[in-house]
Parts: sequence; C-alpha cells; structure tokens
Amino acid sequence: MQRGYTFGELPRPVQVQLAGIGPLLLGGVVGFLLGETTAGYWAVTGLGLIGGIGGGLEHVTLRAAGARGLVAGTLFGTGIVAAHAAAGDRVLATAPKPLALLIVFGAVGGTVLALIGFWLRRLGPKG
Repeated sequence: MQRGYTFGELPRPVQVQLAGIGPLLLGGVVGFLLGETTAGYWAVTGLGLIGGIGGGLEHVTLRAAGARGLVAGTLFGTGIVAAHAAAGDRVLATAPKPLALLIVFGAVGGTVLALIGFWLRRLGPKG
C-alpha cells in the first residue's frame, strides 16, 4: 500500500489552497447560509468540522497541526463574518454577538479539531 503525502511534502500552492483558500471559501458559504437557512448553515459547518479533523491528519508534528488549525479556523471564521456582512441578511441560526466572535471561535475550534486529527493519526496504523 502506498503511503499518503504529509502536508509539509505538498507544493506550496497546494498548501495555500488546503489551509487558506479552502477554509476561507467554505466559511463564505457558511456565512451566506447564516442568513438563508439554519439547516444549511449547520450542515455546511459540519463539513467544516470534518475538514478540520482531516487537516490535522496530514501533519506529523503537534505544532504543525495546531498552526494549520489556527490559520484555517481563523480564515473559516473570517469567511463567515465577511460573507454574512456582504449578504446583509439577518442571522437565522444561533450565533454570538458580535458576530465577529465567530473568528475567535473558528481559530480556537480549528486548532482543537486539527489537534484531534493529529492525535487520530498517531493512533492509526504505523508504516
């Protein structure tokens, strides 16, 4: 069986896409959905949670996983806030006030999720 690549082995443009652009765009979708449909908001947020854990699985050091989670989570939260502000809709789902707190929650949550992913990688098969 062929081993997968770690995040550090990927080309820099791919790293930027996975840890930066992807979370920002997904956050934008969530931010738009925040004013459109509560179910959609939570469903896509759930995909982001899975992605946060998956991101941590790609790292071989705790520090790298945590840093990636921090960056990705911050950008995810920023995408939510920016897209929701651009849409100008009212908030339909439960969200903190001020909404900008989602950036902090995203940063902390992204870090925790990536660390969980790192821990799961450590528990997985060796080789």
